[in-house]
Amino acid sequence: MEEEKPKLAAEQSEAPKRKRSTKSTTTGQPSAQTDTRTQAKPAPAVEGPARFVGTWNGKVNQGLLGHVPTNVTVDSTATSVELNHNLGGGTRPATINGNTISWHSGVMGEVTWTLAPNSDGQTAQVTMKGMLLNDSATFRRGQAQKHAR
Repeated sequence: MEEEKPKLAAEQSEAPKRKRSTKSTTTGQPSAQTDTRTQAKPAPAVEGPARFVGTWNGKVNQGLLGHVPTNVTVDSTATSVELNHNLGGGTRPATINGNTISWHSGVMGEVTWTLAPNSDGQTAQVTMKGMLLNDSATFRRGQAQKHAR
C-alpha cells in the first residue's frame, strides 16, 4: 500500500501540471490585454505640436480684478496663440520647447506664458509671469467661452 501513496502523489503532481497547461493555453486573455494596450496607444499619437492645438479655458489672477475666466487658442500648426479679450486679445507667436508651448503678452511683451499639457490630454498647467503678477492654474481643453465685455 505504501507504493500506491507515491503513485497518488505522482498523479497529484501531474494534475497541477495539467491545470498549468490549461492556463497557458488560455493565451486569448493576454492577447485581449495586448489589444487593449494597442487601443490605448493612440493617445500618445497626439504628440508633437498637435498636443497643444485647441482652446484652453481657465482662470488667471489679474491683480485687482481677481481670478478672471480666460481662454487661449493654439492654432492648428501650434505656431501662434490667440488670446481672448480679457488678456488683451490678438494673436501672439508661440514657441514649443519639449512638452511646453510659450508666448508673450502685455504692452511690451513683458508677460511670459507657458502651457504644458498633462498626460490626460484634457488639462494643462498654465503659468503667467510678469513684472507684477505671477500665477499658475490648471486649464481645461474645450470650446472658447464667451465672456461679457
